[in-house]
Amino acid sequence: MSLSVEGPSQSKIREAQFQFGRLMREINHKITAGDEFKSILNFLFDSLDTIIPYDRIGIALIEDGQLCAKWMRSKLPSGNLGPGYSGPLAGSSLKQILETGQPRIINDLVRYGLQKPESESTKLALKDGIKSSLTCPVYSDGAPVGVVFFSSGKPDTYKSEHIETYLEIADELSFVISQDRIRREAVHGRSTSQNVRMLLHDLKSPLGVIQGFLQIAQDEAWYEALDQDAKKVFETLQRNAFHMHDLLNELAELNHLNFHGNKAEECLVVLKEFFSEIATAAQDLASKKSISFRLECGCDLPEKTFFDPLKIRRAIDNLLSNAVKYSARDTSIRLVINARNEQLHVDVIDQGLGIPEGEFPKLFQEFGKTSVRPTEGESSSGIGLAIVKKIVEQHGGQISMSSEVGKGSTFSFWIPVAKTK
Repeated sequence: MSLSVEGPSQSKIREAQFQFGRLMREINHKITAGDEFKSILNFLFDSLDTIIPYDRIGIALIEDGQLCAKWMRSKLPSGNLGPGYSGPLAGSSLKQILETGQPRIINDLVRYGLQKPESESTKLALKDGIKSSLTCPVYSDGAPVGVVFFSSGKPDTYKSEHIETYLEIADELSFVISQDRIRREAVHGRSTSQNVRMLLHDLKSPLGVIQGFLQIAQDEAWYEALDQDAKKVFETLQRNAFHMHDLLNELAELNHLNFHGNKAEECLVVLKEFFSEIATAAQDLASKKSISFRLECGCDLPEKTFFDPLKIRRAIDNLLSNAVKYSARDTSIRLVINARNEQLHVDVIDQGLGIPEGEFPKLFQEFGKTSVRPTEGESSSGIGLAIVKKIVEQHGGQISMSSEVGKGSTFSFWIPVAKTK
């Protein structure tokens, strides 16, 4: 680590280097220990003044095209330019710092204010007693996210030889900011998940009441006396209520996978029994549209392997359900299972409508519907394939597809074969 510090002797430089290295190690320790963002910044402010000159340190981050002050500590009486202040990034001199990655030194803020009378932040800094400043960019994931200001109540405080030191400090602050963002995003994710779960619950409750009354009505004697038009209204209401119920269930599952389903609950699964159960249900589903179904298992399948049976069952059921929805009557669907290269391969092959190649990218996106519609008006949320993709990737596998309009589609995925854990 290199460090440039003013001083008459090499011993002072070495001492400053030693202090700086120790300080950075302490900051890294605090980060890994999970200390709060502001606590680490306060520690930095209290510790750096033996190494570099400053009377105030501030951090501003980019939010919606504005540069917003997030944190500030000062040895000077101040309060005009602190947390809560924001200004447009476009047209400001700070934009160049973020674009070039080069620090900026202003050693005579009074003169700078006369040259830039339109700068509101400069006016406020002068009111706070600031006479010189050095500004460095800070980054998160390689992209500029804001700036850190080192400010002094004296003019001519900052020299070009200070820049390397301040950039190293800015790099450390970039890491602190990145960790804080990750922590806040995790908290926000948990909050969002809870809100979605509560919303889905609030929607399911009245929907359940509606479904219940519709069922009760159809069991009443007066229902049989209704004319066909009235009965069709009830049937339409009931069909749409069931569709809504299925959609809410899929949204709940997607919410769980997005925020809580990072790890599959794997256990040892007997493959013959597992796929036989899936085939029985698929046969029943396909027969309702006079579609033939066949399960084909390769002779190389292991007897048992580890995966999450509920999730993989869900993934295959989604693929088979789609195959039935988008296939015409008197066609066929095959579920083909093979093992090769230490991988379990699953293919769902249909003779359905097929999908235009230009619409392939939509398929595994959330709510990514194509122009192709189910053959008999079945419901389609656009969520099912996104759920399949998340489940497969949780198992360390991959999903793919091929399709030809008018001939059908093949949806395939593989997951690792693990005979032991």
